[in-house]
Amino acid sequence: MKFFEFDEVTLKQKYTANEPHSHDFYELYFLLDGEREFFVKNRMFKLQGASLVIVPPYVIHKTEGGPYKRININVSPDSIPLYLSEYLENLSKRVAIKITEPLLSTVNVLLSNCAKLQKSPIKNKNEILISVIQSLIFLLSTQNLPSIFAASATNKVKNISPDILKIIAYINANYNQPITLKTLSDKFYLSKVSLCKKFKKAMRCSIMDYVSHLRLNKAKSILRSQNKSMEEIAAECGYSSASYFYLTFKKQVGLSPSNYKKDQKIK
Repeated sequence: MKFFEFDEVTLKQKYTANEPHSHDFYELYFLLDGEREFFVKNRMFKLQGASLVIVPPYVIHKTEGGPYKRININVSPDSIPLYLSEYLENLSKRVAIKITEPLLSTVNVLLSNCAKLQKSPIKNKNEILISVIQSLIFLLSTQNLPSIFAASATNKVKNISPDILKIIAYINANYNQPITLKTLSDKFYLSKVSLCKKFKKAMRCSIMDYVSHLRLNKAKSILRSQNKSMEEIAAECGYSSASYFYLTFKKQVGLSPSNYKKDQKIK
């Protein structure tokens, strides 16, 4: 499904995302002003103005913090050439990027103008906007962009403990295996009550909701890009059986896995 947009937000008060989320497009998160606490994959860190985070499709993330301004570019993989998608994938591994002058001024002008253009009735604006998106990604690829992530950044984030980050990393790596509260409690030497409380405080969702989200994301990714049987997908994503995968997927997505796959091809 081809999709792209410029999403501009300016808030003067504290904002907290309700819970982690994901989507089927790249999110280029340009923080232009203010400070945010950002979670992506298994890292939690502080992000300050003039920064960029690339969130690939189906990757769980969330932000929270005080007043800020940001402009996102949201773009589906099939809206840009393969080499630009590959570049974004590689750049996302850098976690967070600092945007410095003179690139910052160029990016700021392009993003602001495109956010305004998106709301105008001008003819052929979609062709203009996707051209700008592709050009901007190419421009980023020509720059020596410095990473701003440091291990110490995690310790500066409120409401998150090293234990929880270790648990998230474990779940991210083992979601295709049976995971229970007892499994995690025994492995990380925390009581179930403490485990659930700490995780909920940090992530705004329960542990099992997070596991379910990971499995669903993986299933969506496979259905969109590969031809595998329900049994193969269930095993690869950590569902106990093909029938349980089918029922769970349909309940959460509103479509059966096969209809979801057809819907993605139609779009």
